[in-house]
Amino acid sequence: MEIVNIEASAFMEMNNILFKIEKQLKGLNSSKSELKEWLDNQDVCILMNISDRKLLSLRQKGLISFSRIDRKVYYKKEDILNYMRRNLKTYTNNGNGTDGIE
Repeated sequence: MEIVNIEASAFMEMNNILFKIEKQLKGLNSSKSELKEWLDNQDVCILMNISDRKLLSLRQKGLISFSRIDRKVYYKKEDILNYMRRNLKTYTNNGNGTDGIE
């Protein structure tokens, strides 16, 4: 076994650096949860029950915001849900045998 002696000031400096690294790593873990808030084309098509061509059309018209990384397109889940609340009609059963549009 080899024993290494260092000055107290060098030890404290190393300790501070390790704490900074630990903070950065904890920050990376929290950003992973933010990545779950992004959807790809397939996720959005399933969520909205639309075709990939319709999704492309919505993108081209600027109705849905998106980000592109390399050749893959991503959408913020919050943006998609907001678009759906604003623009999509829901069909409901009124309980009396008639269907209505809200």
